[in-house]
Amino acid sequence: MRLSIQLVTWNGTKYITHLFASLKSQINQDWQLMILDNGSIDDTVEIIKKELNNFGVQHQLIVNAVNTGFAGGHNQLWRESDAEYVLLLNQDLYLAPECIGKLIRALDDFGAAAAVAPRLMRWQFPDQLTNTIDTIGLMVSRQRRVVEYLSAQLWDDQTRHFLISSFPHFPYVEVFGVSGAMMMLRRSLVEDAALNNGEIFDVTYGSYKEDVDLAFRLRARGYRSLVALDAVAYHDRTVGSPTAPTDRAASQNKISQPPTARRQSYRNHLLTLYKNEYGQNFLLDWPWILWYEGKKFIFFLIFDRQILKGWSEIWQSRQSLQDKRNKIRDKRRVGWREMRKWWS
Repeated sequence: MRLSIQLVTWNGTKYITHLFASLKSQINQDWQLMILDNGSIDDTVEIIKKELNNFGVQHQLIVNAVNTGFAGGHNQLWRESDAEYVLLLNQDLYLAPECIGKLIRALDDFGAAAAVAPRLMRWQFPDQLTNTIDTIGLMVSRQRRVVEYLSAQLWDDQTRHFLISSFPHFPYVEVFGVSGAMMMLRRSLVEDAALNNGEIFDVTYGSYKEDVDLAFRLRARGYRSLVALDAVAYHDRTVGSPTAPTDRAASQNKISQPPTARRQSYRNHLLTLYKNEYGQNFLLDWPWILWYEGKKFIFFLIFDRQILKGWSEIWQSRQSLQDKRNKIRDKRRVGWREMRKWWS
């Protein structure tokens, strides 16, 4: 099978029937579906089994007793197939009928692309598929702040910009990395940038920022990430991103997130920086990086000290973390000057 679709679910009762309806409506049906439920305590597994009873493509369902997170779940499914392309799905998605076919075409067209994502739009669950952008890839600032590109902007206001300046030509645009909510990966290139034991995602992350870590590793190996602007999917973003690139928007967004999401997101951001940062670029940018990280540290110190426990977790895993940094550094093919071209 050329394409394997990986779906990791957890307490997704309200989403499953909608997601399956969009999968059944795909024009391209030449793929297999691999599902892993991560210890749901609602009716997710029962609903999935019901949907699979009349599902027309090859499929497999694995039920875990405990939640191994986004990283652990997708690493587990990755080992279950040897497909050339692998599509990773969140449960809170709804795909337009031509979406999968257009993502396959993008990887076929660009052999140096390791990852491609659709234009993700906001889904006001359950009824409204909106014209508001959820994300068009990941953007990195000199502070190493990573945000969802054009999040919360109206697509109709952005189309002329992409028609004029997109790379290499419309309907594709090259981005630093793609969102973990939905990404199609080229197995051979992603495995070339894997961590120890062939992990595509760092299993210690649990959930949040795995896509950012993968984006850094793919870039360091010289592989491209694309967004296919004519491939469309809709995402109900339950853990939001800032609506503007300001400290106020960022702080409001953090306050709105569940405590577990805040802690893991903060810790995993620091892990990603340590593993992937180039020494030369840190020397050039350390005032911007420390200013941004210092503001966050003070914010959490005043308003949410539990988040700072992430520092203790990082210290406890320091040897493993250093081993991963060494492996990433040894596999780099892109120099520090080329990498810093992506700092917006």
